[in-house]
Amino acid sequence: MNAKDRKKNLFAVFFVACLDNFGFGIVFVLFAPLILNPIYGLVGPDASLGVKNLILGLLFVAFPLTQFFGAPLLGDIADRFGRKMAFYLTIIGVTFGYLLSGIAIAGHSLAWLFISRLISGFCAGNLSICLASIADLSPNEKIRARNFGFVSVVWGFSWPIAMLVGGYLSDPTISPYFNPSLPFYLTAIFSFISLILIRNMFHETHAGKAKHKLDLIKGIHNIMQALGLAGLRRYFIIVLLWTLGWGLSVQWYGVFSIEKFHISQQGITWGLILQGLLWTLGGSFLNPILLKRYSTKITCLIGLAGAVLFILLASFADSFIFFTSMYALAAVGASFALSNALNLLSIASPKNIQGKTMGLSQSMMSFAWFLVPIAGSVLGNVNVGLFYPIAAIFLIFAWVLLIAKKEPVRKSNSL
Repeated sequence: MNAKDRKKNLFAVFFVACLDNFGFGIVFVLFAPLILNPIYGLVGPDASLGVKNLILGLLFVAFPLTQFFGAPLLGDIADRFGRKMAFYLTIIGVTFGYLLSGIAIAGHSLAWLFISRLISGFCAGNLSICLASIADLSPNEKIRARNFGFVSVVWGFSWPIAMLVGGYLSDPTISPYFNPSLPFYLTAIFSFISLILIRNMFHETHAGKAKHKLDLIKGIHNIMQALGLAGLRRYFIIVLLWTLGWGLSVQWYGVFSIEKFHISQQGITWGLILQGLLWTLGGSFLNPILLKRYSTKITCLIGLAGAVLFILLASFADSFIFFTSMYALAAVGASFALSNALNLLSIASPKNIQGKTMGLSQSMMSFAWFLVPIAGSVLGNVNVGLFYPIAAIFLIFAWVLLIAKKEPVRKSNSL
């Protein structure tokens, strides 16, 4: 593949990754006000805070629950039939899911909103396919680390846009043309655009020679298998712990801000925008500088340490400004900690099963995202102040696990 085609491929992949994070992110600014505020008609005014937190937790858990089963299946499809076919399946599925979410909110149907999240989650295998495609297009470790870092950059770029779209276009008090369904309709349109880009710009990067047996419950098998692989196990667990820590902090940011600081939806929006901007700074500016001087492992350790420090500082905040400032600084390290953890996993994996390995990693992340809303619902009913100390503990465990083993990364012979 020549350089021009490689750039076109990467552009299409990064656009899909950008949109994937956009659709994933808008719920964090939308769902808390949507459930906690009875004016939207999804939850009755007599519902207790505990019931509202439970409903919110169920909405959050629906997506990763089905993603846990869908992502590894789609990863195997990417290895068996090619990346392009897998992209078609995921993008068409999530487009339908976004449309259904908008219709459910417009119809004040909590049940259909839940179903739409189940559908979107099952089809949301884009991350594993994007990472596998990037690995295909990266001839060495340094280029792969750089390209994985760009994923964090496009995530950071899409995040503030998602916050603005979700926080403002959903608010009917700003304009009578705005409503909570509108962000989902727009996401469906952008998703369709990404389908066109994949069709016209993406050239297949994988011959589709792998013959993995397709398994609908492969998510469960993958967790067991990943934990049993000596060469890759710790990297899968690090990805799991990162997702538990960062996921808990970001998913319950809106609830924490509303319940502790009584912040409006617009305040939450701008807090998450700041977080996204600093996330982008970490991935686009600091990560390349560190990678020029240090190994992927050391860079990942630095990112985890920074995230832990500022999340702990945020947990002691007595004002929303200080809390959001510290949390946004935590995003700097969290961004390149994840990209380098995924790069370490990719380096340790054989080339012919990059799609499968990234599918396994997404299974671990989906499993963590499944646990995060459950943990958040429990913690929220005990004390919302526990969100951030517990998040820091998960990240500390990831740091300890990464630094504990001294020998260099070795290739795994089988998976």
